[in-house]
Amino acid sequence: MKTIIKEAQFIIPSFLCFLLFIVINFKRIYLVSELSYWSNYLINQPYRILSYSFVHKDFNHLLSNLFGIIVARYCFITLNLKNIFLFLYLIILLIPIQTLYLFIVDNFIFYNPNHLLVGFSGIIFGTFSFILLSSLYGKEYIFNIFIGLKKNIEIYRLMTFFLSLGIVYSLLPNISLSGHVAGILSGFIIFIL
Repeated sequence: MKTIIKEAQFIIPSFLCFLLFIVINFKRIYLVSELSYWSNYLINQPYRILSYSFVHKDFNHLLSNLFGIIVARYCFITLNLKNIFLFLYLIILLIPIQTLYLFIVDNFIFYNPNHLLVGFSGIIFGTFSFILLSSLYGKEYIFNIFIGLKKNIEIYRLMTFFLSLGIVYSLLPNISLSGHVAGILSGFIIFIL
């Protein structure tokens, strides 16, 4: 039973991403732009704070983020994860932190209130950066919750590779460098706190 619950932390976000993909792309109940991060509308439409992370523009976008969840799962298992809810905790923490970062950058640094963003990749990058530091230093607790992550140089190298590859990939057209960087910085913040 505990194994099923432990796997649920990866299945639930995967299911939400897949469900919203069907609702948007097949049922056409919503448009991607109606649920996306759009800094100009965040204050008046706060549901966007949560929805944009689970919306994907196409099937390749969805698959790449689902692959990221699989990689995160593998890393957590290899690091001997003791907590059955850590990935869900990270999602709950990453979404507001990265959204706040994006909002500040868009509205007060780059003055780009029409910045649109969708996808789970910010959470994936945040999780990867959290795993990177956890595999380098170990991490016993997150906000007084025992997680028991052990040091592992192989996972550290894997995360270094994926984060480096992700940053290079983020430089391509139509890929959100700011969303990926927001995720990475958010993961670092969560690890440090």
